Amino acid sequence: MAKKSKEKRIKRETYMSEDQAEIKHFIVILVILIIIIIGVYLFTRLFITKDLLGDKETTKEVTPGSINYNTTLIGSILSKPETEYYVMIFDNDAPDAVYYNGLISNYKRNTDHLKVYTADLNNELNKKFIKETENITTDLTNFAITGPILIHIKDKKIVNSYNTKEKIAEPMKYIEPVVEE
Repeated sequence: MAKKSKEKRIKRETYMSEDQAEIKHFIVILVILIIIIIGVYLFTRLFITKDLLGDKETTKEVTPGSINYNTTLIGSILSKPETEYYVMIFDNDAPDAVYYNGLISNYKRNTDHLKVYTADLNNELNKKFIKETENITTDLTNFAITGPILIHIKDKKIVNSYNTKEKIAEPMKYIEPVVEE
């Protein structure tokens, strides 16, 4: 019989320097972080946005912006391009806003009407002009109103102002056109 050779296996230990151990530790942490980030991403796509498994892509509705050239701020009422126009200042959220908008619409039916700008008292930039006492001046640094008002402006100067519903309705009335037969 053959002799069984007894071979001892010698375990060979590998020694690492401190720098190598730190690099190995850093790589392990980095791999764990990458796995966590990918897991959070997949969780979000699968359960929150629900677009991972080929669900229908939702279309986003984009509303185009628009500029309303009929509105203004009180601080710029004297800098309009027309030589003569009206500025109706009132709170768009107040119950009587429908009344003032109706007056403006009715007035615009006239064939020879002046341009009418509106200024919203509810706008933060206009609130500094609301005071306890009215001061209607062309110098807008001292300009003050107490509530709804219609201002007639000609050549960059305030010509007249109307501060009650009845007075505002006078210049804003609709004039029936004369039909010649």
